[in-house]
Amino acid sequence: MSQPAVAPAVAVVTRTKDRAVLLRRAMESVLAQTSGDWVHVVVNDGGDPAPVDRLAAFFADRYAGRLKVVHNPRSLGMEAASNVGLRAADSRYVVIHDDDDSWEPEFLQATTAYLDAHDGTTIAGVVTHSVRIDERIVGDTVEIERRSPYNEWVRSITLFRMAGGNMFPPISFLFRRSMLDTVGYYREDLPVLGDWDFNLRFLARSDIGVLPRPLALYHHRPSSTDPAYANSIFGAQDKHALYDALIRNELMRRDLDAGKVGLGTLVNVGQHLSLLELKLNALFDAARFSFRVLEAVLAPLRWVARTWRRLTRR
Repeated sequence: MSQPAVAPAVAVVTRTKDRAVLLRRAMESVLAQTSGDWVHVVVNDGGDPAPVDRLAAFFADRYAGRLKVVHNPRSLGMEAASNVGLRAADSRYVVIHDDDDSWEPEFLQATTAYLDAHDGTTIAGVVTHSVRIDERIVGDTVEIERRSPYNEWVRSITLFRMAGGNMFPPISFLFRRSMLDTVGYYREDLPVLGDWDFNLRFLARSDIGVLPRPLALYHHRPSSTDPAYANSIFGAQDKHALYDALIRNELMRRDLDAGKVGLGTLVNVGQHLSLLELKLNALFDAARFSFRVLEAVLAPLRWVARTWRRLTRR
């Protein structure tokens, strides 16, 4: 009698649409992991299936049966595509690996070990630090322009701080699949900020640990003029601002209807505190710059004063 198949440790979900250049890099990112206990679910959300199928065939030997490709006949939207992928494979843990992001090879090994070590606790997810990579698409190649720390200041994840705004990108977040039963899947009515909404619901029920290692690579293309390759944070700024307000207002109305202080109050107070923090940081930066300028002006004057004192003593 054959034994039932054992579910892999991690289901890696990648949403894509007509971005074969980036999808290839995402596939290589998953295949390069030092841990091989995963299944990669690629959801082609209404794009041309041929380039996706060609990549799947090209990497077939390396995947060794660990790849599932789902072709949506029409685009369902970003969060709906995530949910399709999450439901397409079983696993203990799940992570969203966008087609334009990537990992250091140790990401899955380090994050699964962290959650394994915190089994039975309130910690149901873990994030690593991220590196921001600015890049541009030139023909069929990606040119890296700059690397910089993205959120190395994060040492803990609190619901209060998350209420002000998202603290990490999806590429850095591995969590227990059981949380989908607890808090629900991604909201399919949100064209943007679905990850922030999910993170708020997640933290309202469980905790997220921090692994302070820069293992997630968060790719940006700020200068891209091609809508297909633009990041939503650059290509849809007005939409981000609109849905940020809609989510905060929706949660606030729930508090008002319930006659209590809850998550709605928290996200609106948190937003203003975050804005105040940004303004204070800008003031501190301006003050530090002014002090440096003043020091540059005073340094030669001090030299003149010391020289004058030495001359007048003779």
